[in-house]
Order: sequence, then C-alpha cells, then structure tokens
Amino acid sequence: MVQNGDEDFYGAAVRHWVDGAILEEQGEYDSAVCMQGFAAECALKKILEKGRSNEEIRKYGHFGPGLLRDIEMMLLGDISLAAVIDPACGLRLSSFSLPEILFYQHPDRRYFRDGIYSDEDARECRNAAEDLLKEMFRLRLDGYI
Repeated sequence: MVQNGDEDFYGAAVRHWVDGAILEEQGEYDSAVCMQGFAAECALKKILEKGRSNEEIRKYGHFGPGLLRDIEMMLLGDISLAAVIDPACGLRLSSFSLPEILFYQHPDRRYFRDGIYSDEDARECRNAAEDLLKEMFRLRLDGYI
C-alpha cells in the first residue's frame, strides 16, 4: 500500500512512458496507449505537485475532474496557476495539443479488449506524453520541481 508521501510521480511518468514505448514497438497498441495515459497523468501530477499539497494531489485519483480542470486551465494559458510553478511553463503548456485519446476513458480502458487502438493512436499518445515529460524534465533541471 502506498503511504502518503511515497508517490514518485516523476519516476512513474518515466517508467510508464518507457513501458508504453516498448509495448508500441511490440505492436501492443492498446497497452501502449494505456501506459502513455499513465505517463501523461503522472507527469501532470508532478508538475502540479509544486503548487499543491500531497493530499490535494492524491484527491485527483487517476484523472479526476479536478485534475482535468486544473490542467485545462494551464493548457489554456491561465498564467496565475502556472506562475506558481514557473511563469514560462504556462506559456509552453498552453501551446500543447493533447489528443483526446490520451485520456479518453482513462484508466478504465486498461480492462478493454484488444484491437481498439492503432499504431497511429499509440504514436500520437507517445508523442503527447513525451512532450509532457520534456516539460517535467525542464522544470526539474531549472529547479522548479
């Protein structure tokens, strides 16, 4: 059981992205899309963690409405929220175009049957999650997270 404070969103984001890329290479597109959704979720939680307490982050669950709302505000250029993290972060995040498929029915899709997602879907999700991970890396290198 994960205890409060035991979450490692940074490490989990990287691990899920790598797992998704490996699954995509093996033609396991459904699992790859699922892993990239988890990678993106964890990267966003790590980015939001700077301005939120651990308890607030835990309340988001996998990708609850609150996390989506806060992320959409950042992606739509709510500089006041992004400025808690890094003023330039809001500008960069607002330019991201996250495909709907990345979070569609996430995380419940992990139970879906095979054959729903294509190689193009997996590639699109991998690229979008990679963009979020790059932002997470940038914020870490710059000392914000």
